[in-house]
Amino acid sequence: MDFFINPHDMLANLSLCLDFFKEGIDRHHQRVARIGLSLAEEIGLAGEEKNLVYTASIIHDIGASTWGEKQLLQQFEVEEPWDHCKNGYQIVNAVDFLKDAGEIVLYHHNRYGGKNRFGPSGSEIPLAARIIHLADRVDVLLKHNVNILLQSGRVTELVKKFSGSIFDPELVGVFFDLARRECFWLNLVSPFLPGELAGAFRPEEVLVSEKDLRQMAEMFARVIDGKSPFTYRHSRGVAGVAAFLAGIMGFGPEEVFLVEVAGLLHDLGKLSVPEEILEKAGALTDEEYTVIKQHTYYTLNILRKAGLPSPIPEFAAYHHEKLDGSGYPFRLDASRLPLGSRIMAVADVFTALREDRPYRPGLDREKIEKIMQKMVLNNALDGAVVETLFSNYGEVDGCFARLS
Repeated sequence: MDFFINPHDMLANLSLCLDFFKEGIDRHHQRVARIGLSLAEEIGLAGEEKNLVYTASIIHDIGASTWGEKQLLQQFEVEEPWDHCKNGYQIVNAVDFLKDAGEIVLYHHNRYGGKNRFGPSGSEIPLAARIIHLADRVDVLLKHNVNILLQSGRVTELVKKFSGSIFDPELVGVFFDLARRECFWLNLVSPFLPGELAGAFRPEEVLVSEKDLRQMAEMFARVIDGKSPFTYRHSRGVAGVAAFLAGIMGFGPEEVFLVEVAGLLHDLGKLSVPEEILEKAGALTDEEYTVIKQHTYYTLNILRKAGLPSPIPEFAAYHHEKLDGSGYPFRLDASRLPLGSRIMAVADVFTALREDRPYRPGLDREKIEKIMQKMVLNNALDGAVVETLFSNYGEVDGCFARLS
């Protein structure tokens, strides 16, 4: 089964989950992509070279999952950026059609003048990585509470100071030419930024194979699960359990695949939740719980904007809904919850109970079954799905155990 998807739109929208901060979605990756494309176009890059700049820039910090890591990267002279570069390389390099971008992600903090933990310096650094390094640091220098047109002087002075030591001096010269144009800066704060990015390429959909889509979903699942040591296998666990249950309950191979992808991406919006809430050992406050309730809303909307085919967004995002309509955040009841979403809810609860959490170790079968049967009685979970799970418990638990 193949899918018609615009890969540039898909990456741009999925990258939104990399930009969650307390203030909302920062769009750092989209701005870096816009700066990078401006530099690339100015020096005459086109075709695959331009595409590589875009692809690597829109996911360049994919190796940083936690808010703490992201906060450190907001320092202009970040001292130790290497871990997230290496982690990002490993994540991206596992996706066959993004392998070229993996090397760029690996070297996107390499300093032109050397003193790098690994990899080349000077003109030996891949051109796309040099472009993204400059674009990334320019964006970090911007202050979002100051008029963008009043910042060019300060930003260009700082960039000039590090020309040759951190940045490619030839690219710095190109940046100075761009910086004289008000439109260059206005593009970065424009409400039309996503459209500007899409307009840099022909708006065409291409065939994306099952393998490519699965690898893309696995890539983002690694980012999601990297947010906390307590969830290092959660997305893959939910995907495996949900796909197994779907197959047992009569879904065909194509539908099982959609369930699997949805499982890998079901917690995409959880990147909006601070680690101190995810890893809190005690009860959540009302305010903290409202933050948790937002994550599936983000999952649904990001997956839809990314162009993932229905019912992937719905299967992924409805896993905290309950049959009696008391779930969150959409308050859907049984009449509006497809079987795929019910399966996802059961797989999510099972996997969460089976995992170690900050406030308890993973539970055994007896305790898990008692909790889930109570949820069935309370009309929260689908009884038929829960019965299927426990009738095949050995195989279901094996889906989870193989990820250890």
